[in-house]
Amino acid sequence: MPDPLTLRIGDRVRFVSIPEEWSVPGYCCPRDSIAFMKRLIMRRFPSRVAGFDQYGYPWIGAQIKSGSRIVYHSWLITESTGWRKVESRIQPDHSTTQE
Repeated sequence: MPDPLTLRIGDRVRFVSIPEEWSVPGYCCPRDSIAFMKRLIMRRFPSRVAGFDQYGYPWIGAQIKSGSRIVYHSWLITESTGWRKVESRIQPDHSTTQE
């Protein structure tokens, strides 16, 4: 399971499922959070880490269309399930290094 504390600003993450932590007995999760996570899962593109809170957890910013409006949300990644780090498909070209 990935550790959210290992993410850095600019890393891309993709939300793939509802976090397993949310189904632990006694864990209360607002309906709005569940609906927002489902929207992130349905997106075809990853989200980018934009910053950190005072405890070192990363947060992302997301723009979601709600009717005819675009609404800005921020989301703190504290769970170790439900998301994956997206690796770049473009490999750095080291053939142009100076010697």
